[in-house]
Amino acid sequence: MNQPASAKSAYVLLLRLAGAFALAALLVFSLMGAYLYRSLAHELERRDDVEIAGKLAQFRQLISDAGALDAVRRDPSIFHEVLLSHPGVYLAIIGESGDVLVQHGLTTTMDFQALIRQKHSPGVPYGCESAAIGQARCVMAPQRLRSGEVAQVLLSRSALDRQSLLESYRIDILVAVAIGSLLVGGLGYLITRRGLVPVKSIGRQASRIEAHNLSERLDIEGGPVELEEIATSVNRMLDRLERAFVRLSQFSSDLAHDMRTPLANLLSASQITLSRPRTIDEYEALIESNIEEYERLQRMIENMLFLARTDNAQPLLNASTIDARSELGRLASYFQGLADESSIHISVEGSAVVEADTNLFRRAVSNLISNALQHATPGSTVELRASETSRQASIEVVNVGNAIAPEHLPKIFERFYRADASRHGSAKNTGLGLAIVKSIMQLHRGTVDVHSAAGRTSFLLHFPRARTKLEKTQPT
Repeated sequence: MNQPASAKSAYVLLLRLAGAFALAALLVFSLMGAYLYRSLAHELERRDDVEIAGKLAQFRQLISDAGALDAVRRDPSIFHEVLLSHPGVYLAIIGESGDVLVQHGLTTTMDFQALIRQKHSPGVPYGCESAAIGQARCVMAPQRLRSGEVAQVLLSRSALDRQSLLESYRIDILVAVAIGSLLVGGLGYLITRRGLVPVKSIGRQASRIEAHNLSERLDIEGGPVELEEIATSVNRMLDRLERAFVRLSQFSSDLAHDMRTPLANLLSASQITLSRPRTIDEYEALIESNIEEYERLQRMIENMLFLARTDNAQPLLNASTIDARSELGRLASYFQGLADESSIHISVEGSAVVEADTNLFRRAVSNLISNALQHATPGSTVELRASETSRQASIEVVNVGNAIAPEHLPKIFERFYRADASRHGSAKNTGLGLAIVKSIMQLHRGTVDVHSAAGRTSFLLHFPRARTKLEKTQPT
């Protein structure tokens, strides 16, 4: 059976972290091994140099004691005895004429004259090579005898044993690096696996959250601090989802009730009318009644479609310069007939120039006026005010009536939110009117505010000046 995607992701992350541990260990151990190898090579070379430099001083003293080159040629055994305890060290003593006076070891095939011509500093070891002994460290120096003759002393220290030791040491380093990297990778795997336990716990908790238990939250108590921000963000997201889901469920219930009422009216009226023959006047009355219900359903659907369009592809704004006082006056005249039914007066004050889409401007203000008339106290005045500053133009709709409870103020512009969940009726009570106002203001890069206290409720629309670009996108 295939593993869940989350489990696969965690597993891949675990392997990647373990591989990163192993790679880091491989790099560090390799650098340390290279340093140790180089240090050992330098130390062994230094020891060889010390050895042949010491023997050079000893042989120069023996040659000086011999007094003449002939004495050196007649008694070479003294030089051989010195080197018996030094395998790998080779000696050659060369006379003034270039003839070899003393030879020790595999120096018979060495070109001594070529070495002498290289003009190395006397007594300073240097690297050399010959077919007989391979790579070596050499040192040479002249020595004047009491007879006035000069002998060249050449010492070579074969690097064969040193190279053999370094080769063995190099293999040991490679094995240690490989084993160390594997061990660190394995330990990294175990440590990372242990460290990812809280992540897996969060994943298991998140997988248990369904639509029916959105109230459940991620518990990170005792977990690492690094995961607190992630878990907190997820919990906040769940809070928003839960609130939206509750509002959506409530809206669905309200919308179903609101749509069922006109549909039931249409159905019952039509059934009653068709139960027996009717006059033409009765049929006309039925059609007029049905038209009212159809219009009611149409308003609901239009509001829902408008919000859907603003969510997915915002409509094109045909921005123009609007005389706010003139527009408010037209809207006041339009709603005055409805206001007269409750003896409410609509007044218009102030003036302003607004940069906005005319149709959307009218719709936003109309929704606020309709909302104000619905909640205004009979016999009171609904005030429409316009004002402007250098940065924005503002429209205010004020009504006198029951104040909005403080706990509802932050939520009344949310879609599907209804402060009074028991209220059912026309489309304007479905919790979409103020949400549409907010969407229109967002399209204009503006804001909407509400203040409600002491029996007065004020809604303010703030439209930015023309220098703030209005958002323009293609319609669906």
